[in-house]
Amino acid sequence: MSFAKTMLNKVAKTLSGLAMRVSGFQGWRAQALAVGAGAFGVLGQAPFHLWPFSLISLVVLVWLLDGAFANKRPLRAGAARAFFFAFGQFMAGLYWIGAAFISRGPDYILLMPFALVLLMAGLALIWALAGALVLRFWTKDARRIAVFALGFFAAEWVRGHAFTGFPWNLPGMVWTPGGAISQSASLMGVWGLSLLTLFVFAAPAALVGGVHIRWWQALPTLAGGGAFLGLFVFGALHLGSAQNEMQENVRLRVVQAKIDQREKWKPENRTTVLDHYLNLSTASPLDQVSHVIWPEGALPTLLLEDGPALDRISETFKDGPVLLTGITRRERDEAGKTLYRNSLIALSFANGLPRVETVYDKHHLVPFGEYMPLGGLFSAIGIKGLINFDDGFTPGPAPSSMKIDNLPTFSPQICYEIAYSRFTPTGEGRPDWILNVSNDAWFGPTTGPYQHLDHARFRAIEEGVPVVRSVSSGIAGIIDPYGRMVLQLGRNADRAGDANLPKPLPITPFRRHGGAILFILAGVIFSYRLSRA
Repeated sequence: MSFAKTMLNKVAKTLSGLAMRVSGFQGWRAQALAVGAGAFGVLGQAPFHLWPFSLISLVVLVWLLDGAFANKRPLRAGAARAFFFAFGQFMAGLYWIGAAFISRGPDYILLMPFALVLLMAGLALIWALAGALVLRFWTKDARRIAVFALGFFAAEWVRGHAFTGFPWNLPGMVWTPGGAISQSASLMGVWGLSLLTLFVFAAPAALVGGVHIRWWQALPTLAGGGAFLGLFVFGALHLGSAQNEMQENVRLRVVQAKIDQREKWKPENRTTVLDHYLNLSTASPLDQVSHVIWPEGALPTLLLEDGPALDRISETFKDGPVLLTGITRRERDEAGKTLYRNSLIALSFANGLPRVETVYDKHHLVPFGEYMPLGGLFSAIGIKGLINFDDGFTPGPAPSSMKIDNLPTFSPQICYEIAYSRFTPTGEGRPDWILNVSNDAWFGPTTGPYQHLDHARFRAIEEGVPVVRSVSSGIAGIIDPYGRMVLQLGRNADRAGDANLPKPLPITPFRRHGGAILFILAGVIFSYRLSRA
């Protein structure tokens, strides 16, 4: 017993020395360490999921803020350190956005570094504001961990909701989806899991402060560790009782094509691209397949206006499966203005004639990628987006569930719409499954497609419904309601895969009480900050 106590005290002394060294950094040394710590923590995200790196990263940030608290201008120092931490984190985690510029050719490559720096700095400003805010309520004792978790959770909430919102690589996503801990997203969503993760990962920073570990210093770590142990047990039991029930008479063929984007959009390659999709779709017999799924913007044409292409598809699918595919669609508004839509349609082929069964127009468009915010202003100063049309796409109405014959009700979500918890209908409109189509080719050979897949897997857990993904040059497949892969087509696979559609689970606690559970969790953490040291 005395040996264990001696070892713990040695660890405490070592960590205390390290904490004092980190908190003693000032000026550019503190900012440089913050950038490095933020980038280091990204190893906790997909595809690595090395969560201890994220834990170490956040502990370093707490110690840096301890140093800011002792600064003559604590709020300013806290804002600066949080800004540079977030800048490193976002640059390392979201660098793949630059691949979109590379895929568009030389004219856009020159814009890439400026666009990346501006975007990451803009996102980091949110953390800078949080850094100043948490320093306003900082303490010298373990209660600062509650301030830290609540403050930077608020920053992530703003990042995920303000303006268009960009809830990518949230702290709670360090847990591998489909694993035991990730199942807690069915209780409190990835947002609740993110708040708890921030608290628990920052807690070890409070263990130091001398040559002995005091019980009150260990309280956040013990409480958080106990909470995660409980979540692990819940997740293990949840997975242990999982039922793999499948929908009857629904056999899906998910197509994933690997097509170079610059070659795809050359007019002379339109027929080649169509042939490729048809060949992948018919590589094995279609007689047992009820639905074939193609990705977002599969064909480089306005399909509903392309008679020869429709004839080819009809000839292939005649009296066979229904085709669900992403398309670019054109229409005119009441004033006669031409509008372009990023859409998903379902085509049936009774008697060899194509019939549009349903249409979904993407609601949440990508700024600069699908439309230009304040387009006139940006055009005037020479900034152009990555869009194919002068005015970009026009958003569709709010998301809703869709129903076609012989297929359970589904929620269509195009591209990064799958990253948003709030886009899946609830109540009577709750879908039996989510269909996510995307074009991940522009990610290039980066970590982006793995992160995109993780969002889809967490949506499945939160909603308790399966997610079906058809993706160009990404990772397609079918995900069960527990976030596990029933079917997975590997990164950059160029083939199709068949699987039955899993049945949904009963409505999850997150969907029934999600907001309340998150507020209770935040209230418990806040009450700890109000307690006596």
